[in-house]
Order: sequence, then structure tokens, then C-alpha cells
Amino acid sequence: MLPRRGRARPAPPPAAIAAMAVQAFDGAYYVTPEEFAQEIDAEGRRWRVGGRVVDGTIVEENGRPVSWVIEGEEGQTMRIEYDGIVPDLFTPRAFVVVEGVAAGEGLLQATSVIIRHEPEFVTDAEDASIAAP
Repeated sequence: MLPRRGRARPAPPPAAIAAMAVQAFDGAYYVTPEEFAQEIDAEGRRWRVGGRVVDGTIVEENGRPVSWVIEGEEGQTMRIEYDGIVPDLFTPRAFVVVEGVAAGEGLLQATSVIIRHEPEFVTDAEDASIAAP
């Protein structure tokens, strides 16, 4: 006699699969300051916004940044307030993705900050800092 196998588990419902897919996609998505500015009911909602830190806007307390302004590709700016430790690569002109809650027009109270590494291409071989073998 063959050993008895357990019952096959039912497949998850399509709605559960769709919810997981949306959640996974949402984790990698951010809006620009331009897109954020177009939202009418942004206040109180959670957002992930990406932009470049504007030079000269970083305000520090006790040696660490607590607020700054980011700028989108089209020049739209928004103010960020953050009470935490920023990544080591946080500098003026760095591209950051901040996540937090909208707290007024053009203001995001951030709960996390990450640096988005951008690809760097060298067009002239003489300008390359590392020579190919």
C-alpha cells in the first residue's frame, strides 16, 4: 500500500496575488516633486518622493541634517523634515528618495531617507579614473 499524501493546498485567490503584486510594485515606486505638487489631497497621506538635494538648503542641528529642500527635474521643489540619521552619502546634489507623511503644502515629514545611486558613464576613455586592462 502506498503512503497517504496530505491534501493539496488550495491556490491563493487571485485577489491575494494581485494585492501582493501591487504591494511589491509600490515598494519600488516614488513620485517626483512635480507629481507630488499636482496632488490636491496629499496632506496626511504617506508618500515616497525622489529628488535632488538643493545646495545651500540643508539645515543641521547637533551636526546632523534635520531639514532640506529637494528639487525635481523640472525645477519643482519641496521641503523635507527628518528626525533620524541620514545615509553617509547624503550631500548637496545627491539624489534621495524620502518616505513620509505630507504635512502641508510642499512639506514632507520623512520617516526614512535613502540615496539612489545613479549610473555614471564616461564618454571619453581619457576621462576615466580607472583604466581598462
